[in-house]
Amino acid sequence: MSETKSKIILIGAIDKGHNPTNGETMKNQLFIRRFHELFAKVIAIDTLNWRKRPWVLIRIFFVLLFNRQTKVIISSSAAASYLISFLYYVPLCNYVYFWVVGGNLHLGIAQGKYNIKALKKLTHIIVQGQSMVNELNKVGLSNAIYVPNSKPIIYSPKIRPHKADKPYRFVFLSRVHPDKGITDITAAAQKLIQEGYGNKFSIDFYGQIASGYSDMFMTLISGVDNVNYCGYLNLLDNDGYQKLSEYDAMLFPTYWSGEGFPGIVIDANIAGLPIIATDWNLNKSVIEDGKTGFIIPVHDSNALAMRMMNIIDQTVDLHEMKKNCVQYVQQFDFRRVLSGELMRKIKLY
Repeated sequence: MSETKSKIILIGAIDKGHNPTNGETMKNQLFIRRFHELFAKVIAIDTLNWRKRPWVLIRIFFVLLFNRQTKVIISSSAAASYLISFLYYVPLCNYVYFWVVGGNLHLGIAQGKYNIKALKKLTHIIVQGQSMVNELNKVGLSNAIYVPNSKPIIYSPKIRPHKADKPYRFVFLSRVHPDKGITDITAAAQKLIQEGYGNKFSIDFYGQIASGYSDMFMTLISGVDNVNYCGYLNLLDNDGYQKLSEYDAMLFPTYWSGEGFPGIVIDANIAGLPIIATDWNLNKSVIEDGKTGFIIPVHDSNALAMRMMNIIDQTVDLHEMKKNCVQYVQQFDFRRVLSGELMRKIKLY
């Protein structure tokens, strides 16, 4: 179609040539992949670690200067607030979009991190939840629009009943940061052991360990049987999802302030894993309690342990929940979400 024969500029943390290490780099790498299908040309500018690479700002200026009719997407990065303000005072482009990663933009606005007048001038502010739209509307941002997180659905797991003689395998897959509920997971594991479940479960952690947290994290898990750190799990191909699907359920007791619509919720669903997650930010709106997972209170390791015991004791229908996950996730396929219809709706076409 001729409407796709246009050009787009994407500015954000990409980490091109490397496996993504967080939700932002994952999202931007997927954006580039999908936008190459939708547009004739994608100009991608990587702002990862921009303070150590100030020349990237010069590149942004000249790319925008010589492509003034091209539509620009600023996909959340540490430089986003500065870029949005700059383009407000130096309007190089007519169409600028802020595609938000995470769920705390309204808090950043309240803290004065963003120029509200500059945000109002943007074509659209694209956020991951309707509740985020509502929060932005309250501060006068009528240009906010909800578009859910999305990923390529490249894998379909074989859902099999749990073997009675096998321990239940739980997995954590995210950035290994204290605010992701790491201590709650280890406390829940200790409670299960105390209750006589020591030979009935295991917990594996995957993800990049946050800077300065490695020693504390390793000390935490070394004191708990059945808990292991397994490094990085690559979900860019079927092998990663195959490995993930071998687990029984995912643990995600997060209280990280920047959490929005976590991509790992989609990953868990793709692999057919119910997810036990905290009632935090958008989790309740993207996890169907009792159907695709369980919502528990924040900072409640006892509730986490109880839900893990429910799974181990088979007082919940884990097999049915796994099937629910695989059906539920289809709506978040990135070709369905990032469609030509959406491009027209938000005026990228």
